[in-house]
Amino acid sequence: MAKLGILLTLGPFQFENWETAASIAEAALDKGHEVQFFYYLDGVYNPIKYQTFPDLDVMPKDRIARLLDRGAKIIACGICVNARGLEKGKDYVEGVRVGGLPDFAEMLGEVDRLIAL
Repeated sequence: MAKLGILLTLGPFQFENWETAASIAEAALDKGHEVQFFYYLDGVYNPIKYQTFPDLDVMPKDRIARLLDRGAKIIACGICVNARGLEKGKDYVEGVRVGGLPDFAEMLGEVDRLIAL
């Protein structure tokens, strides 16, 4: 099966990119493909486990947790995390790893396709 990489650079409440990324990942996992994410820039706001939003039934954290349960790998850029005061990702959904650009470079070398959102 193929390996899909997804680069997510926007936060969860600016645009619907997080939902698009999650839907693409779920479809790829349904077909047996491997999925890896790299959250960069404001994308590092997506896996915060304490977020709420009045009109959303499903939050980014919920879909991220399901993706992790299904075997997706998710890494957040450590420089971006710390620059935004997110304290090394201590408030992230369990399973999201804080890494760095070398992790992204490694991901690029492993995946068959990369989607940037």
